Amino acid sequence: MTQSLVCHVMLVVIFILVALAEAQTPPGINNPSHATCKDPSYKECHNLVHVCPKFCPDSCTVNCQSCKPVCGGDITPSPPVYTPPTPTPYSPPPTTTPSPPTESTPPTPPTSSPPPTTTPSPPKSTPPTPTPSTPSPTTPSPPEESTPPTPTPSSPPPTTPAPQKDLTPPTPSSPATPTWSTPPSKPKKVKCKNHNYPKCYASEHLCPASCPGQCEVDCVSCKPVCNCDMPGAVCQDPRFIGGDGITFYFHGKKDQDFCLVADNNLHINGHFIGKRNKNMGRDFTWVQSIGVLFDNHKVQISAQKTSSWDDTIDRISVTFDGENIFIPKSEGAKWQSFTTSITRIHDTNHIVVEVENLFRITAKVVPITNEESRIHNYDITNDDCFAHLDLKFKFFSLSNEVDGVLGQTYRNNYVSKVKMGVLMPVMGGYSKFVSTDSFATDCSVAKFKSTEEDDSSLNLQLPSLSCQSGIDGRGVVCKR
Repeated sequence: MTQSLVCHVMLVVIFILVALAEAQTPPGINNPSHATCKDPSYKECHNLVHVCPKFCPDSCTVNCQSCKPVCGGDITPSPPVYTPPTPTPYSPPPTTTPSPPTESTPPTPPTSSPPPTTTPSPPKSTPPTPTPSTPSPTTPSPPEESTPPTPTPSSPPPTTPAPQKDLTPPTPSSPATPTWSTPPSKPKKVKCKNHNYPKCYASEHLCPASCPGQCEVDCVSCKPVCNCDMPGAVCQDPRFIGGDGITFYFHGKKDQDFCLVADNNLHINGHFIGKRNKNMGRDFTWVQSIGVLFDNHKVQISAQKTSSWDDTIDRISVTFDGENIFIPKSEGAKWQSFTTSITRIHDTNHIVVEVENLFRITAKVVPITNEESRIHNYDITNDDCFAHLDLKFKFFSLSNEVDGVLGQTYRNNYVSKVKMGVLMPVMGGYSKFVSTDSFATDCSVAKFKSTEEDDSSLNLQLPSLSCQSGIDGRGVVCKR
């Protein structure tokens, strides 16, 4: 008797345990599971984890359109139904849509291609039966009888030819693109011209894609290098590459002049133009012109102001001792006066000014393009494209006392003060390098002395004498 009681008690205990286990699991599901939306086109729902409803038998899937879990696994057709609709099928949502195809086919037989495109829209209105796509051709007559007045509302569907008219403009626009792409597709060919490197001398190279028209061959490495990436370059929002090879920026200030090179026998000032940036504490600046002093001569190279840019129009101007220099617009054309020469590298906007044994300056006039303005937020308007100079300097006889924004980097003992490792290392010294005009030598680091000053001092030391022979004048020496 006691054994039977024990058995009953054990059975009751087992039953209670089973009931508790079932209570922890929601009714109707033995293995709780999760599901996610697998369609990446639904960004808000994609990969978002959902718990299956308790009434699902085993598993569930997520309807990406409603972003809710549903029982079963056949919910994938919802995305294709959502993606095909175009703006046109939404305008005629009523069931009268089958009638427009029949109306459109008689007037325009070539529009047989559009009806197939409109056929996917009926399946959207009746998703459970995709088969109506085949009956649609067999049912043109019933819709005509059932809806005789509908031809008048069917007049909107003739808007379909309008898209065909819209398709025509892209065709004329396509030829416009090749015209823009052709100029950059011709990289310049350059050669090494240094006889001291026989392995590289006269070997021909193509300029890199980043500077298709502005490069030269580094005869040491025998590779083409962009002019703005070589020591002595001053380009863009002025980005300098010093004689020590270190890149830095000197923003200066718009409409002012600064000493770029200050030496005993050479002085170069740069005139900055620019545009104020409301969101920054400085101006966007570019070098518009340079004034060069050497011996008793003055050379000025300038970029002329222009609203729109055309590379076939020459926007570069050069003066020598105050007189304008006119050079024929052809590559290789040259002007020379004693030791000074000016040569065109290109038909327009690109020259080289060289003084024997002193310096060589390569200057190219370039605009601020719309793309550059967009990327750097220059906010360039149509009235001025801020044409400026991209420069490259080569010096042959600088002293170790040379100074200036660029010149100081050529001293043997120079140590760069710019902060390295930052995106835009900036050099200060605005007050030290500022000057009053393009040919002024009044910056605090100026050292220039012209030969005229030496000659004038010599003339002051010569006395005026009168000899018995009747010869007289300044600098005359009388002999017995």
